[in-house]
Amino acid sequence: MHVDIASVTSKGQFTIPQRFRDALKLTAGSKMVVMCDGKHLLMTPIEPHETEAFRTLVAEVSKFKTRAKNLAAKQKKGGTK
Repeated sequence: MHVDIASVTSKGQFTIPQRFRDALKLTAGSKMVVMCDGKHLLMTPIEPHETEAFRTLVAEVSKFKTRAKNLAAKQKKGGTK
């Protein structure tokens, strides 16, 4: 495993060090999946043909999360269990 330091710009951008770009075969326009658990940031390259499928998955997860919140609120009010 390699470790390096990157600075974040005022626009929230940072440069992925060259050795990591080389190792992951990243080029200009490469797409990355970015995940955060509130403490850690994970970035994983995604192939161009996977991008739309990933967007669809994220949209479905968002819908599920909204339905779960609504159901939890309903249950808290004493509605359907």
